[in-house]
Amino acid sequence: MPVTQPGPSTAEGGRSGGRKRRVLGTLAVLFGVLPLLAAGGVTFTAVKNHQIQTGNDAFIPAAWHNLRTDEIFPDLLREPSASGRPDSGGQPAPGWVRQTIAEESDCRTALTAGLAEAATAHGCTTVLRATYVDAGGEAAATVALCVLGSHDDVLAVERSGFSVVADHPGAVVIPVPAAKTAAAGWRASRGYGGGAMSPTLFGPYLAAITVGPTDPDRRYGDLPGQWKSSGRTETRVYRSLAIDLLYAFSHSFDEAVNGR
Repeated sequence: MPVTQPGPSTAEGGRSGGRKRRVLGTLAVLFGVLPLLAAGGVTFTAVKNHQIQTGNDAFIPAAWHNLRTDEIFPDLLREPSASGRPDSGGQPAPGWVRQTIAEESDCRTALTAGLAEAATAHGCTTVLRATYVDAGGEAAATVALCVLGSHDDVLAVERSGFSVVADHPGAVVIPVPAAKTAAAGWRASRGYGGGAMSPTLFGPYLAAITVGPTDPDRRYGDLPGQWKSSGRTETRVYRSLAIDLLYAFSHSFDEAVNGR
């Protein structure tokens, strides 16, 4: 006679069925909720990023007013490629040292006639300036941050013949001398290199510069006798310095603006 194995009791069958239903229910909830959580995470990240971008977009036009002057014009400017690069003596590459920061001024007071006219026609309202000298104290530069109407206005001025990479002779920013420093005799007639460029991808800013020698007595570019043909080369070096230093300033200002 076959032996019949006892089956589970009604109570045990009920508990087993209940566990299965609970497991299935939990899985259903998880599979339903996880996509919602993932979607919510994506939405939160998007909103957060939008808020950061919106905040930065709102800060950029007011950066010239909200940043400290030493954030706009740091005490030392170096070419971006030279930052942290040692010289032949194992020391950091020399830069340009700030000598003075001028009072905020209007565009016609701070810029030479040609750039002042072009910048004013494109909404220029304010100019901030600072003067630097190189490590040897032989060259001076006055850097300007001009606040125009919009970024499009900035590009228009830059393209109108004032680009720093153009072969632009002479001063475009009125130099600011610094008493009792190597830049004490710094003036526009010594400005052999100059130009302007946009220091940021966005924002109403035009960076401009004038560079020249600090020696007020020596006649540059007017060499005697057999060296006369080298006179042009002697002044062109300041145009190269203008390009390098204006790029250094633009890099520094862009970091200050976008780091907030």
